[in-house]
Amino acid sequence: MTGPARGPEQRTLGRLASLVIDVATQLDTAPGTAPLPVVAECTEVLEDCLQAQRDARGLDESMMATKDELKRLARLLTVVDRADLAIVLRQIRRVLGRLDVDR
Repeated sequence: MTGPARGPEQRTLGRLASLVIDVATQLDTAPGTAPLPVVAECTEVLEDCLQAQRDARGLDESMMATKDELKRLARLLTVVDRADLAIVLRQIRRVLGRLDVDR
């Protein structure tokens, strides 16, 4: 698990917390009424937070896989036969190229 949210993410989570409290307060003061506008806004912010979490997790997993692949290829450089060296070098270039494109 990572540390606490920072910057824009923290502000968004704070906004979501405030909206959740607003929904609870409105439900407490006006039970049984039609759906409240704040519910739609709260749902929208919640979905944005969930999407940001999915995006971040995907990026983290991709970077972990890339890091592991580079470490594996680095180990191969020290043990591979000269005949297979070009294959390993091309694989490293492919991974590094993928990193360059992601920027």
